[in-house]
Amino acid sequence: MRPAALIGFAAAALLLGALVVGYLVAIPALFSSPLLDANLARALAAPLGQRLADLVVAASVVLALATPRWIVSKAGTTIALVLTAAALAHRLLLVPHLDRLWARVDVVAARPVDLLAEAQRWSDHQQWLLVAMGVLVLALFGLATRRTV
Repeated sequence: MRPAALIGFAAAALLLGALVVGYLVAIPALFSSPLLDANLARALAAPLGQRLADLVVAASVVLALATPRWIVSKAGTTIALVLTAAALAHRLLLVPHLDRLWARVDVVAARPVDLLAEAQRWSDHQQWLLVAMGVLVLALFGLATRRTV
């Protein structure tokens, strides 16, 4: 196996693992814990979400650097660059905005209602962005398994 393919597969696997295990398993597990109230779970999830976002950015940059030598299709390079841009936008714009919104909300008392609704709406946007990033990683895996004729 070529080194670029090995690095590409490792970065894509790390990226997909951070998206799936981190955002879809670890963070929701904090919120479903009976030992934590919703405010404490939110406070504990914020640094974890930031570290996961950092990991997603780093893996997507490595993936974007490895993709041109790994996947012969120019679509693979384009997908990797779009994935890197999405990861950067997520880390630099969306995560700090969500942290500021959730810091001003008392989740247990559900107050203030307008900020809670806005924070929930932006959290939904984050979930859709994470799903789209996961689909892009799966598309890269699909392009990597395609045989050249």
